[in-house]
Amino acid sequence: MSLHAGMAALRAAKQTLRREIKQRVAALGGDEKLRQSLVVSQQLFKHPKYVSCNRIAVFLSMDDEVRTDVIIKDVFKRGKSCFIPRYNSNSSHMDMLKLSSLQDMESLPLTSWNIRQPAEDDNSREEALAAASMLKRELCHHWEAVFLPAFITSQWLLPSSVSQDKEVWT
Repeated sequence: MSLHAGMAALRAAKQTLRREIKQRVAALGGDEKLRQSLVVSQQLFKHPKYVSCNRIAVFLSMDDEVRTDVIIKDVFKRGKSCFIPRYNSNSSHMDMLKLSSLQDMESLPLTSWNIRQPAEDDNSREEALAAASMLKRELCHHWEAVFLPAFITSQWLLPSSVSQDKEVWT
């Protein structure tokens, strides 16, 4: 099998898996999604890496993902710094901007995806990715962990190392 054919087969398998997971998640009720989100969050809150982090980037969740609002509440409760993404609607550019509080997050405008994010003209926030090269998948020294909401499945909270001292959790 050629490299091109192998990549095509891999893409097809990933699409099939995504469809299957999406169907399974859609079949879950709201209470079950919340229960599973709380289980994931409680495991996270006990993890030594999470406990030791002071600056954390959190992607805000959509309805079919692990709820990260619980994580954000805990970040502020523990006095940690929280960064969330702002996507540029005209490009694939993303900034990770600092939130000042839960009230700050709740006051942010909604995107077309129904996710809160700082307005495009909001230049008052600390930007955590200023020194990072996202094309090279490098995370800068401005945070210690990143939390991405993922589809709720029986396999959760699996770390994948990004660099020696940074972790991404999905």
